Amino acid sequence: MAVDRSRRIPEMTPSWAYGGATGKGIRVAIVDSGIDADHPMLEGCVEDARGVTFDINADGQVAASRGPHVDLCGHGTACASIIHQIAPACRLTSIRVLGENNTAKATQFLAGLEWAIEQNFDVVNLSLGTRNRDWALTLHELCDRAYFQGTFVVTAANNRMSPSFPSLYSSVASVACNLSRDPFRFHANPNPPTEFLARGIDVEVAWKAGTTSVVTGNSFAAPHIAGLAALIRSKHPTLRPFQVKAALWATAANVLDPSAPEIAGRLTQVAARRATGWTRTVARISVGSPWTTEDQSTDPINRPTDSLHQEETS
Repeated sequence: MAVDRSRRIPEMTPSWAYGGATGKGIRVAIVDSGIDADHPMLEGCVEDARGVTFDINADGQVAASRGPHVDLCGHGTACASIIHQIAPACRLTSIRVLGENNTAKATQFLAGLEWAIEQNFDVVNLSLGTRNRDWALTLHELCDRAYFQGTFVVTAANNRMSPSFPSLYSSVASVACNLSRDPFRFHANPNPPTEFLARGIDVEVAWKAGTTSVVTGNSFAAPHIAGLAALIRSKHPTLRPFQVKAALWATAANVLDPSAPEIAGRLTQVAARRATGWTRTVARISVGSPWTTEDQSTDPINRPTDSLHQEETS
């Protein structure tokens, strides 16, 4: 995890980047399973009337429904609570594309992401992805469109060492886990395409129906970076996405201090359990090259060809 100190930007400190910021004035879209807007941990930060659901209708077409909706599985609410913890004054909007089993047709995901881009959100959190290459080009075009119009897209890297889209694109900020318990402590990965490592192991989060849960996965690392991006954009509203990414890189723990000690990167189940004392299954975290030769037909989080999956297993 060593980073060349000669590339450090001394003027870009955490204080400069987001010190004193709360996320006020920033709109964050969460493309996921919905958000429990009334959850007490969210403290009214969700604009539920502006939410939208993308379902498959009887004709097999994607249909959008505007207005409040519930979280079908808790995943989106968890991501929302992490962002709210970091940027409490930002406003969250739910774009529901995942169903009760945390899967969706890729066409639902594409429609939800395109809608978020059309609405000009400041930050979009995508704690989900697809391994289906048939959709790679379309996702690439959408992420480029977001990038050029000024929307900062944060994605979760695949937990397993296999390619996942859109986390491989340079127009997004791809995130995996580190072992930090500090929500503001994150690392820059010197070997992209995964660019940042943030807290994502044993994280207490809001869950559906007003409950809480303790979760692990890259899905929950991504909203930490989304929250920090909201702070940066709140304090520096004219920054473009590439500048926001530069500010994140410059303020990463291992850029500021190359002796940053946490294990990060390809985190095995054994290392995670030894480091955290956690006893539930911890997904393998893929950082650097995501390619693998493993037979994906045996992959326990592999989904049917035209479907989407969230980026963690439990």
